[in-house]
Amino acid sequence: MKSLPTHEAAPLTALQQYQSLNTETKTALNHLVQLTATICETPIAAINFIDANRQYFPVKVGWEIDELPLNVGICPTCIQQENIFIVADTLGNTQWAENPLVTEPPHIRFYAGVPLTLPTTEAMGTLCVMDLHPRQLNATQIQTLQILGQQVVTQLQLQQAQYKHQTLKLKQQRAFVAAMMGSWELNLLTHKMNWLDGLERLFDMEPGSFDGNYHTFINFIHPEDRQRVLNAISSAIEQHDDSHLDLEFRFVLPNRHIRWSNTKGQIIYNQEHQPVGINALDQDITNCKQTELALRSSERRYASLAQAAPVGIFRINTQGNCLYVNERWCEIAGLSYQQALGEGWVRAIHPDDRENMFRTWYESAQQHIPFQLEYRFQRPDGTITWVFGQAVAEKNYTQEIASYISIITDISEQKQAESELRQQNQRSQLLAEIAQNIRQSLHTEEILRTAVAEVKELLQVDRVIIFKLLPDGSGRIVKEAVVANCMPILGRHMIDHCFREDYQEAYRLGRISTIDDLETANIQGCHREFLRKMDVRAHIVVPILCLDKLWGLMVAHQCSCPRKWNSVEIDLLQQLANQIGIALSQAELLEQETKQREELSRSNADLERFAYVASHDLQEPLRMVTSYLQLLERKYKGQLDSKADQFIGYAVDGARRMQTLINDLLSYSRVSTRAQPFQTVDCEKILSVAIANLKIAIEESGAVITHDAPLPEVIGDKTQIAQLLQNLIGNAIKFRGEQTPQIHIGCVGGDEEGRREGVRSSEFGVRSDGVMEGRSDGGKEGSRGGVSPPGVSPPRLAPKTSYELSSNQTEWLFWVSDNGIGIESQYCDRIFVIFQRLHTRDKYSGTGIGLAICKKIVERHGGRIWVESEPGQGTTFFFTIPCAAEMPS
Repeated sequence: MKSLPTHEAAPLTALQQYQSLNTETKTALNHLVQLTATICETPIAAINFIDANRQYFPVKVGWEIDELPLNVGICPTCIQQENIFIVADTLGNTQWAENPLVTEPPHIRFYAGVPLTLPTTEAMGTLCVMDLHPRQLNATQIQTLQILGQQVVTQLQLQQAQYKHQTLKLKQQRAFVAAMMGSWELNLLTHKMNWLDGLERLFDMEPGSFDGNYHTFINFIHPEDRQRVLNAISSAIEQHDDSHLDLEFRFVLPNRHIRWSNTKGQIIYNQEHQPVGINALDQDITNCKQTELALRSSERRYASLAQAAPVGIFRINTQGNCLYVNERWCEIAGLSYQQALGEGWVRAIHPDDRENMFRTWYESAQQHIPFQLEYRFQRPDGTITWVFGQAVAEKNYTQEIASYISIITDISEQKQAESELRQQNQRSQLLAEIAQNIRQSLHTEEILRTAVAEVKELLQVDRVIIFKLLPDGSGRIVKEAVVANCMPILGRHMIDHCFREDYQEAYRLGRISTIDDLETANIQGCHREFLRKMDVRAHIVVPILCLDKLWGLMVAHQCSCPRKWNSVEIDLLQQLANQIGIALSQAELLEQETKQREELSRSNADLERFAYVASHDLQEPLRMVTSYLQLLERKYKGQLDSKADQFIGYAVDGARRMQTLINDLLSYSRVSTRAQPFQTVDCEKILSVAIANLKIAIEESGAVITHDAPLPEVIGDKTQIAQLLQNLIGNAIKFRGEQTPQIHIGCVGGDEEGRREGVRSSEFGVRSDGVMEGRSDGGKEGSRGGVSPPGVSPPRLAPKTSYELSSNQTEWLFWVSDNGIGIESQYCDRIFVIFQRLHTRDKYSGTGIGLAICKKIVERHGGRIWVESEPGQGTTFFFTIPCAAEMPS
């Protein structure tokens, strides 16, 4: 059993053709249906078409229904059969007893049908008969029903053929209209023409208006083309050759417009092979010819522009064969037009650049991007030209690449400029490196040795010498760099009699001497002989100035052959000589500074030894003087007159002050002479020692002393650090105001957290036994005499200072702040100078050495000390101590 037809695109189109029956076909099918009903003796007969969705009844007898769903009726089953399908009694068949056509009007009881199968074996519908009563068909009726079904198929095929013919003709007509084409026939015997398929439209004439006269057609041909067309027709007839009838010529239309036509003709022969007619097809090619003419005009303009263009232009096809080059391209390549055609243009590409150029071209073509590349052309004479090439693809009407058009621009000057700039940058970089090498050392010998070696390598010369001038006008070769085949002259003492004082003055003012070829140089004979003795063929001489004095000369020799020196080499040598002069000046200054520093160091050492010896040796006689003066004061006080007592008092006071001064001088000198090796110092313990030493002063002043807890461990001399803290705290107690002294010792390291959050501080006083105690009263003033209850004070931040302690500094910053009388800013640097005092002795005692000792201790530890203060607002002394890695050796 066949399946129901799906009727996709092509079959559905055929089905629509069958359903849209023309009048002739429908009349024939009506006759066949009526004949079928008569022969089969049934009241109903119909032709049924079935597609994938519904069934249709375009031709029928005794049947009013035009359309049914697929699940109604028996035809959908009939179409699936190979041959006739008969249901004698629908009610007696369980398959059809419940079908709507059986149970409802018209109550079909009998059905017989044959499938309408096309030659493609696809069934399009059925020819069927139906009755309202059960019955049977005899053999004749069955055979007739099958024959009539085949006749229906034949009628349908005939309509389909007519439809295809009409469609093809319509398409042909449309194609002729769209292509502006027309055809004609010429009878060579009667000279009558028949215009077909829109030729009149080609001539802008009304349909049927052509009179059929051959001469009318000939008169339409443009006068300039008419004879050529007649000759072609005659040649085709005489030579029996259709190729003469392949023509392009112009028509002059009735409206005087000109139209181009492409005509292709064929000769018609009779049985005797005699030409009797011509069939021809004319096509309007006016637009194409106008485009062609415009293109030719454009090409002529393009050729003119291309020849006048300042760039090289060439065109190649997809196989790489050159089709065109302009004159500028030939100039750049050094090839003629004919030499460049075909594959000849490849010879112009530099051999070393061909592979890269072709690879880049291929990649650009593959990726459909414009070609751009810098490469070289090499002419037959060896001349090399740098070009910048650009190319784009030319596409035809099918968007396929047909050829490539390329432009090359001569960029040799640009490349030369780039090369010179690159060389200049390299020379500048090399000069900087050589200058750095020369000036890295501050020793004269090392400077000169480096200079001659670097210059020889840089200029690629045979010999470089440093000629140092002597006071008598002669000179000596003090340094030399020389190749193996050139005579060494190092150490020679040389006198050039031509080198007078006026020459020396000229060199001091910046004179530069160059000789390209000794034999042709315009110089004195004595000077020529002088240079010959050193095997010199060419040289450059530049002065070496040291502190505006002519120190000597730097000379580059070429011994093997003459040499043309260029401005770059001369300038380079002069700059290097200037660097040598600067380095020599620095070396001389360093030597002077070193001598002065050594002399100063010896002087300071002598002074320290003198101060120590003097103060030490004065101790005993001063102690004796002091003792006897005190005895004299005790024994005779009140027994002499008042002036004697006053004089004795002056003497005792002076001896006591002298004793104090000598002791301070000893302390100052011992910072260097009696220094102890550095070790780990616990600043908490050292501060306790300093406080204990100041016990009496603290008790008398009632000073309250606090400090950050815990103070760090540092690397240093613990005795000197204790003395440093003791001097600073004692200074704060001495220069107190009317308020109770409040003194704080703080410290912070180089980490961000320490500077951001500060450090916690602990306040302490001093008990009568000298032991420090903390405070718990939030930093409130303790009892007089420094005795304080135990505890920890709140956090305290570092005071403001101009000193920047960065996160990567490995040092400790200490400070000692007070609420004393303060210091005016102009005296902040003066107070660290030995013996400097800001107050009289009757107001504040002291020798002016204490802060100088502090400065010397801090500097010995590799730190610095400074003070920040405002009068009446207190004073803060800051000092730094590096960590172990930063300590001076």
